[in-house]
Amino acid sequence: MKKIFAIAMALACGMALQAKTLYLNTGGTALWETDNANHFAVWHWQGSGQGQWTGWMSRVNGNVWSVNVSDASNMVIFCRFSNSATSPDWGTNMWNQTEDLEPGSNNLFTITGWGNGKSQGTWSVYSGDNPGGEGGDPVVPSDFASAVPSQCEDIILQTFYWKSNINSGYGDTKWATLSGQVDEISKSFTMVWLPPSAQASGISQGGLGYIPLEYSSQSCQMGKRAALESLIGDFHNHGLRVIADIVINHIGNPEGNCSLKVQNFGSYGSFTPTKDWLTSDDEGGCGSNGNADDGQHDANYPSARDWDHKNTQVQNMCKAYLKWMKGEMKYDGFRYDYVGGFHVSHINDYNAASKPYFSVIEYWMGDANELKTRIDQAGKNTLAFDFATKYTAFRDGIYQKNYTNCLNAGLRGKGYSRYAVNFIDNHDTFNRGNESEDVANKRDGSSINDQSLMMRCHAYLLSMPGVPCVFYPHWVQYKSEIQKMIVARRMAGIHSESTVEESASTGYYKATVHGKYGNVIVYLGSAAGEAAPTGYQQAVKGSDYAMYYTGNGAQGVEEVRGSNVQTTKYLQDGRLYIRCGEKMYDAQGRLVK
Repeated sequence: MKKIFAIAMALACGMALQAKTLYLNTGGTALWETDNANHFAVWHWQGSGQGQWTGWMSRVNGNVWSVNVSDASNMVIFCRFSNSATSPDWGTNMWNQTEDLEPGSNNLFTITGWGNGKSQGTWSVYSGDNPGGEGGDPVVPSDFASAVPSQCEDIILQTFYWKSNINSGYGDTKWATLSGQVDEISKSFTMVWLPPSAQASGISQGGLGYIPLEYSSQSCQMGKRAALESLIGDFHNHGLRVIADIVINHIGNPEGNCSLKVQNFGSYGSFTPTKDWLTSDDEGGCGSNGNADDGQHDANYPSARDWDHKNTQVQNMCKAYLKWMKGEMKYDGFRYDYVGGFHVSHINDYNAASKPYFSVIEYWMGDANELKTRIDQAGKNTLAFDFATKYTAFRDGIYQKNYTNCLNAGLRGKGYSRYAVNFIDNHDTFNRGNESEDVANKRDGSSINDQSLMMRCHAYLLSMPGVPCVFYPHWVQYKSEIQKMIVARRMAGIHSESTVEESASTGYYKATVHGKYGNVIVYLGSAAGEAAPTGYQQAVKGSDYAMYYTGNGAQGVEEVRGSNVQTTKYLQDGRLYIRCGEKMYDAQGRLVK
């Protein structure tokens, strides 16, 4: 990405700081900005020399604050003060502090916990760039009251496909490979969904780790734990949240003797499962004295042993695992695998305990009424993959050019678009022989080569309310067009609860979707030949599809609105920037130059 600005901060490892800028990510209202705190300062010194205070830190954007350190200090302490403090000191007005810290080649310290007396955190490099669309503030996993964001503007990239650990046609997606794509991904997406990262069996021929063995062992088919932690940190520094693939319906026992591994999550708890932690009707023949499986759809999973989620010890283990994944591994949200295998009410319990930013369940059912029921049973504390939209709108509608099936499709038609994660294909539905069905129900993934079909599907996906999830092979093959559609969605501010006006016939579909800042119009079939209304910009146009938009993103620029200086708006790398005199602002009104 071409950077709009650069902050001169080339620190070499081991060298002392010299008139440099330090940054603090407070962790937001969940951490150092709780109680509306806004007074932060740095105590700094060199070696064993006398220390001194900086002035108050200034907010850069989001949760990030900065201050200039004007001498050769190489040691620092970040401190949090009462808002009533008139100047930083070591008196009663200081609320919290960090340990003695040595930045080295880093410049951004992110608060990650309160610690025992002194707050915890991690170092990284903050360049001042604002990736991740209109966002871009470094992300810190925090606690959220609900795992369903309201008016959610997130766009997800599923970063894998079946056998992508061994490169099955669209490049491998191992941790080391994805690390080289973070900057590019951050220009279009705000969340990434990673495959299961726990140690698992069944991966020698390209399996993706859906038969876990030891949850806390985070070296897997995609790479070692250190590489995963580095990747998650890089995504966070680029403003993206990271979704973990959680497989808690079942557990593997490769020895075949019903012995189960110890699940040790350190301070979060250690658990030693026995056969009685399994369901009594599990087909593995372990002779469990547990409860019968309480799953609601294809409950018994034949390839592994099914956990008894009515068992309090199993529940405590799952809660500890999720807390550990967020607190230790720094994941922001969860995709729950095979939720038909246990009662969805447990999802509410697990999310209430771990408090993720985002949760989505895989309940593989094409009936929108049943999906709605499962969301209700989960306390409306999770989203669900909208298989009803996949089958109705994409397979039976767009592929067949019977666009009446696109009208009010899936969970949207039940008034539940807020809880819908819309998708065209995923690792299970794409290119897995007779076990799967791609968007065109060809069972071989070949529909990806039909560009008109793929663009019609993506124009619908990226214009509708709900949270869109783009599939990695689609992204690789049609990146340029998908990027343009994402720009249109962002500029209009389409979100999970946007409203839709639509009309359709067998060969015709037209919809206007209302966002926070403008509208998106999508034309499919014969409607693609129609001209867009005055004032709309073209995002994409081709055979049987067209997408147009209005809106310039979130313009919350008080300095611009109250200024007599001429302002200029322009797009760069798919983002809106506003120049006011000599200053540059992003679309949310944050000063970037």
